[in-house]
Amino acid sequence: MTPDRHGALAPAPDAPTESVDLRERQRAWIRLAKARLAAFVRSSAGEVDQATREAESALRAAVSSGTGIETLSAELEVSPRALRAIVDGSVPLRSLHPDDSLRPA
Repeated sequence: MTPDRHGALAPAPDAPTESVDLRERQRAWIRLAKARLAAFVRSSAGEVDQATREAESALRAAVSSGTGIETLSAELEVSPRALRAIVDGSVPLRSLHPDDSLRPA
């Protein structure tokens, strides 16, 4: 599944043979990761759990699509080290929420 331009997941096309297709899919994952990360930052107490899961999932999917950490971090304006830690799970995204009261205790 790949995200469409609105962030909805759609079936992935069968084995793309052209690098243009791959780059476009990677761009779609980057757009989705950007949108989900923004939703996480804006999330309230009732939304933060789901927003965290969706943002982490989108970040991992973008990296799994072949988008390099350096490229993704530049697009998201996040340090490569922080992004790598979020993607590999060593730093829970929720612990970085801008609202201190929504961070885990």
